[in-house]
Amino acid sequence: MERKLDLHRYWETRAETYYVPDVFGRKILQAFIKKQNPQPRSFIEVGCGRGELMKLYKDFPRAVGVDFSEGMIAESQKRVDRHQWNIELRHLDITKGYLPEKFDLLITRTVLMHIHPDDIEAACRNVSMMSDNLFIFEYWDDFARKKLAPHNWLHDYNGLFNPLGYETVEAYRRPDQPQVLFHFNRKP
Repeated sequence: MERKLDLHRYWETRAETYYVPDVFGRKILQAFIKKQNPQPRSFIEVGCGRGELMKLYKDFPRAVGVDFSEGMIAESQKRVDRHQWNIELRHLDITKGYLPEKFDLLITRTVLMHIHPDDIEAACRNVSMMSDNLFIFEYWDDFARKKLAPHNWLHDYNGLFNPLGYETVEAYRRPDQPQVLFHFNRKP
């Protein structure tokens, strides 16, 4: 039986120095956000980490970033305070719960890939409780032969979100790495 890595401890030890230098990925997300019609008025980022994507949603009337790592939330708060952005930060483990509020748009970026297969269905169900419009930007490769790291899994996002009442609007495959931006909308 595969032993679960203590992800809480792993991310707490990386909170002060973790950085993803993914300018291209941020531009992809920015383009997808801009083409939403109507423009979302409320936004939640699940797994906000140190706040690298916050510049994309800092001007939304209602913006929330959540993470299960207290250290990551503390680092995000420093960024919010430094720039005086109106972004609320909350501690949330999506494998165990969700915020009881509906947002116009929810984004994850390389978050669900860190959730163990035993917990992924609960995490997706909790994500689905917070928005009908999802951008799930995750590592995904239908030809993958091995995991990226001991704490990464390649989940079937269509297979997870379609049974929850979502349809796949678009799946943009990055040309430079095995990552896909899935856009899911809840079916009417």
